[in-house]
Amino acid sequence: MSLLTKAGITKLSELTIDADKDWMLKAISRLAGLDAGQVRGDIWAFDFEDHADLIVRRLQAMEMGKILCSRGAGKPPFWAWGWEEPGLTSTLAKFYPALIDLTHDEDIVTVAQSYSKSAPITLEHKQAYGDAPADYIKRLTPAVALVDAEAIVAAAQTYNKNAAVARKYDLEIVVGGGVADDGGVQTDETVAAQNATANDMTLLPAVPVAGDAYYFGHAKVFDVMKLNIGTAGAGTWTITWEYWNGAWVALADVTDGTTGFTAAAGNREVTFTRPGDWATCAVATITLYWIRARVSAYTDITTQPKGTQSWIRIIT
Repeated sequence: MSLLTKAGITKLSELTIDADKDWMLKAISRLAGLDAGQVRGDIWAFDFEDHADLIVRRLQAMEMGKILCSRGAGKPPFWAWGWEEPGLTSTLAKFYPALIDLTHDEDIVTVAQSYSKSAPITLEHKQAYGDAPADYIKRLTPAVALVDAEAIVAAAQTYNKNAAVARKYDLEIVVGGGVADDGGVQTDETVAAQNATANDMTLLPAVPVAGDAYYFGHAKVFDVMKLNIGTAGAGTWTITWEYWNGAWVALADVTDGTTGFTAAAGNREVTFTRPGDWATCAVATITLYWIRARVSAYTDITTQPKGTQSWIRIIT
C-alpha cells in the first residue's frame, strides 16, 4: 500500500476525507463496497475481517417483519426472526412479531339483502267453526240470543243413598306379635305370623294338652283377629279365647270363625267386644295387648293345625 505524504500527514487516519466528492472512479479501500448496490433501508456496521481489521460492512435490509439481533459485543448484528436463533443475548429474542399482510386486502362489499314487511290486513278474515257464527272467534262477550230457546226439561234421574254403615274399619294391619306356647315353653313366631309363608305358624303342638295356647298381640287395642289358616286341624279339643287385665280372663261376645283352628284353610276371623280393662303384658319378653287361644280341653288329634299369616283390625 502506498501513501502520498503531504503536509506532514503520514497516516490515512490523519486525512479529512470528503466522501461527497467525485473521486474519478477511485475509491478508498473498503468504502467502495458500501456504496455498491446499496438501497434504501441498508445500514452500516463495524466488523472484523479475518478476525483482525476493523472494517465497515453493509448490512442489507431484510424482508419486513425480521428484527435486528445481536450475538453480543465484538460480533456483527444480523437480521432474523426472533425465534430462529437460540441463545440470543438481545431482549428481542423474546419478541414475537405479529405479521399483518395487507397486500391482499379487499373492499368491503355490502351484502345484497331485502326486507319484506307484510302490508297491514285491511279485510277481516272470518271462518265458521261448526254451527258457530263466522265472527264468533272475535267475540269477547258474545250476546246470547234466546229466540229459539226451549223450555228447560228436568232429566229423569234417580238418587240412591246407601244406608249409613253401622261401623267401619279404620285399620287392618299384621299382628305385632305371635307366640306359640307348648307346655309353658313360649316360642316367638312374630316373623312367621307377619309374613305370607305358608304353614309357618304352630297354632297347636303336635300333641296338645290343656293349657297349650297361641298368642296374638298388637301395640294398640283391637276388635278383630284375622287368621289365614294354612292347614286345618282335625281332632277333638276346646279352645277358649282370653285377654289380660292383670289375669287371663275370657273375652266377651266371641265369634270364633276359626272353629278352634279346625275351619277350612283360608282367612278366618275371631271377633269380640273390646275389653275396657285390657292391659298390656309381656309374652316371650314382648309387651303388647294380647289375646290367646288356650286349649281348655283335649281328647285327640289327627291333624296338627298350622297358620300362614295373621292380622288385627281396629273398628270405630
